[in-house]
Amino acid sequence: MNPTTRLVCLPYAGGSADAYRPWSAGLPDGCDLLTPDLPGHGRRLPETPLETPAAIVADLLPRLGDPALPLVLFGHSMGALLAYELCQTLCAHGTPPRALVLSALGPPEVLRAERELADDADALLAHVARLGATPPEVLASPAMRALVLRPLQADFRLLAAAPRTPARTVSVPLYALAGDRDPVHPPHEVAQWERHAARWQGLRVLPGDHFFPWQGDAVPRLLADLAHPAKCLTAHSP
Repeated sequence: MNPTTRLVCLPYAGGSADAYRPWSAGLPDGCDLLTPDLPGHGRRLPETPLETPAAIVADLLPRLGDPALPLVLFGHSMGALLAYELCQTLCAHGTPPRALVLSALGPPEVLRAERELADDADALLAHVARLGATPPEVLASPAMRALVLRPLQADFRLLAAAPRTPARTVSVPLYALAGDRDPVHPPHEVAQWERHAARWQGLRVLPGDHFFPWQGDAVPRLLADLAHPAKCLTAHSP
């Protein structure tokens, strides 16, 4: 069956496409899941990581497939910043996505500087260990630590260099998600996307910490609902 909707999921700092692939089983018929690896991450590990949102968006644009296929954009943590920038670029090109879902990150003006972590390998790896996204056995291996560190440092430099100016208004339906126990980007911070949304769809606060989308099935169910062709093309059409 040819897809009628494409769900594009962008990764958190240091993450890869593999985190999202299990979600494909819960998507409705007619929805295609696209989980691109960034340069220097996952299957593109040998490539040089990119350290600006603009460079990553330029890399993503030709990889989105059929420009006539409606898109739903999802980004978690750093991926939310990339999804926001990709959405703005698509809107400027006259091909807006059907919806934008931003998870576990507030708008640019509330981001904290991450340069100190990016420049201190031990502090960065300790930060990642506290969040629990990387298995302890990986961080215990010097060879694996080195592999993890390269994309992580690039991503934290990207976050540190991102402009802190207020976000431009998002013209498409914007959904925000937050974990109720997120120690990094708590719900009140994520909720500030509302002031940049022309079509605010609300903040969903879900149980879990910074990686709440992988601690239950609420997020995949929400995305399956948004990606359903009938709902996506009627309830959320511009």
